Amino acid sequence: MDKRGWILGMAAALALALLSLLTSITSEAQLTGEADTLLTTRLSVNKLLNTGTAWAGLPILAGWMVRRPLGAAAIGVVSCLTALVTHYGLGQVVGIFEPEIWASNRYWFAFALVLGAPLGLVGSLAHRAGVLGLLARLTAPLGATLEPFVLQMFAQPDYISWPGRVSTAVCGALLLAGGIVGVVLVAVRERRRRAQSLRPVQK
Repeated sequence: MDKRGWILGMAAALALALLSLLTSITSEAQLTGEADTLLTTRLSVNKLLNTGTAWAGLPILAGWMVRRPLGAAAIGVVSCLTALVTHYGLGQVVGIFEPEIWASNRYWFAFALVLGAPLGLVGSLAHRAGVLGLLARLTAPLGATLEPFVLQMFAQPDYISWPGRVSTAVCGALLLAGGIVGVVLVAVRERRRRAQSLRPVQK
């Protein structure tokens, strides 16, 4: 077993869970509208940490760190479950979440059990050359690029308060920018790899 990969993968799971929880903490000033700028900033970070890209990217990253297919599939599931249990468990302990949070979010645990292993394998495949490896490396950045449009982050209804609308748009812009940068980096590295493979071997 790749112990270092497991340690790094679990560290990533805990980091996502804790950062997502910490950015959920609000203040009375934010609730009463006296600190809308701070509220907008907090919501932007919190929404970014709770995107599908971030939570789907966790098992991909963990699988990439472990590398071997079986281990990558395993840590894909374990990292997701660890992040969820840590997030909701600590949130309940500090009083952010009510006990009902577990039942109301049980579908996330189901998603972790069903999708964690395949996403972990995507991370493992990202180390490979060829079409499968390329597609695996593009999975996360393409997901980040598409998510803002699928969830209509740039077209929020007017009845949502302006901090809510602005923070959603900021989150979408960050996802889009990060996704485009990711796609470009993958494309550049793939082009360099192919150029090196075609370069004649010097005797």
